[in-house]
Amino acid sequence: MLGLVQGGMSLVGGFLGKKSAKEEARRKAAALRAMAGYNAKVKEMEARSVRETMRAETTRAYKSKRQQMASQRAAYSKTGAVSSGTPMAVMLEQATEMEMDIQNQRRNRLLQEQNLRQQAKTSRYEGEMEAQSAIAEGRAAGRASLLGGITGAVGGIGSTLGNIKEIGEGSIGAGIKKLGFKSLLQ
Repeated sequence: MLGLVQGGMSLVGGFLGKKSAKEEARRKAAALRAMAGYNAKVKEMEARSVRETMRAETTRAYKSKRQQMASQRAAYSKTGAVSSGTPMAVMLEQATEMEMDIQNQRRNRLLQEQNLRQQAKTSRYEGEMEAQSAIAEGRAAGRASLLGGITGAVGGIGSTLGNIKEIGEGSIGAGIKKLGFKSLLQ
């Protein structure tokens, strides 16, 4: 009889262990997703910061470019050769180089922003993969706990049946014998 109680307790323990493993896996998955979400938000904030920095730098660069071009025009105006010739070609060349520098800085900042946004996406993806892995591990641990409980229950019941010596009318042993499980009792 004690074996039946032990078997029942083992089975209940298996079910409770399975439930506990699943709940722990869900908590772990939620924590992993939250951490990945936080990391992604940090990267997105960095990307926004890069974008705003790019805007400020571009505005400042264009303002500086306009001031420099104005001072060059004023200097060349004093000589009277602004409208054509070498001074005009030099001013045009400098304006082109300044514009190329500004656009190159913008391009670099845009690439930096895109890289940070991609890192945010990757962080979310990795977090989700880790969460799915944690859930799968929890399921496996739950199955192992349930299997252990079932094994313990079968062992307890088998122990009880093995200890039945008297096979009289109306006993458990007699009922099992009638079903054809004679080998369990011998």
